[in-house]
Amino acid sequence: MNKFLNLIVGQKRVAETLQKFIQSDQIPHAMLFSGPKNVGQHHMAKLLLNELLAHKIPEKNFSLQIDRLEEPFIKYVIPLPRGKSELPTDMPLTKLQPAELELLKEEINKKIENSFYEISIEKANTIKISSIRDIKKSMSINYDDLTYRLILIEEAHLMGVESQNALLKSLEEPPKGVIFVLISDKPEMLLTTIKSRCWELPFAPLQNNDIESILVDNFKINPTLAKKVIPFADGSVHRVFVLLNYGFEELLDISINILRFSLGRKYNTAIKIFASAIEKNPKMVIPILIQLFITWFNDVQKVRAGSNDIHFVEYRETVDKFVQNFGFVKLDNIITNLTQLGKNIDYNINLNLLVLNIIFNISAISKR
Repeated sequence: MNKFLNLIVGQKRVAETLQKFIQSDQIPHAMLFSGPKNVGQHHMAKLLLNELLAHKIPEKNFSLQIDRLEEPFIKYVIPLPRGKSELPTDMPLTKLQPAELELLKEEINKKIENSFYEISIEKANTIKISSIRDIKKSMSINYDDLTYRLILIEEAHLMGVESQNALLKSLEEPPKGVIFVLISDKPEMLLTTIKSRCWELPFAPLQNNDIESILVDNFKINPTLAKKVIPFADGSVHRVFVLLNYGFEELLDISINILRFSLGRKYNTAIKIFASAIEKNPKMVIPILIQLFITWFNDVQKVRAGSNDIHFVEYRETVDKFVQNFGFVKLDNIITNLTQLGKNIDYNINLNLLVLNIIFNISAISKR
């Protein structure tokens, strides 16, 4: 027993809960795998199906079909782009162009090869109601020789209200052996009626050594770079690649320079550096920089408390210099203010005003 669930990286508590379900033969017909994005939810779902089938049909091994996301073993539902002149009555892929279909195939193949790969398709920002209707068609086919099947819905929060309502009936009365797994890092966007029909299993941030194993083994990331970026990843493989995609090492330098010039009240220089850094994608880069500022201030707090376990290891002299120059100026307010400013980007606030607020909040420390 537990042949497959032992293969999961991290998430021991979730694996133990799933094992109890299997041993008691009380498998929830719908589960919500929540928690930070890309910390093993997809991988766990496939291992769960492997474990269930191995428990019920030990003489057969369906690992290959499951790994390949083959139907009827897994009905895989993901956000898709909308085709030209597409109607809700069209099948999910009918109106997509050949190039879009080819890209979709390539992205799914990458996901098959690496469970931690994140599918990226332009304008794929919703789970279509036609995809939900397609689930119903799939469930209507009887597979007597297959004890369990999985309906795996990635980024489930991207279902619109209509799609979620269409899913409700299926969640309430699925055929025997059909298990729904909804994956979402934003479960608050799901209807209460959806969540009430699912057994929620919160996934925790991964440990640094687990992320390192995933980056080196699954993505062939240079171990030195992996060790450098992991402390800033908040336990998420997703966060690692957000940082890498936007130039992690350069962003470290930029964040330190903005801090330096803001604290020195050289506002024009700080604004110029900030504006240049966010020029291509402000709504993605501003939150990254804010988090880096917060991390640096937290490093200051650690050094003040006598700890050397800091994130900005290569910039230790900046932390020491701040401690020397500003003694024990309280930093709780600046951390709170920066956190709140980071949330404001979701409310279509004027970005120039947001940048000025960030810089002025940082500079206020040097006036105390």
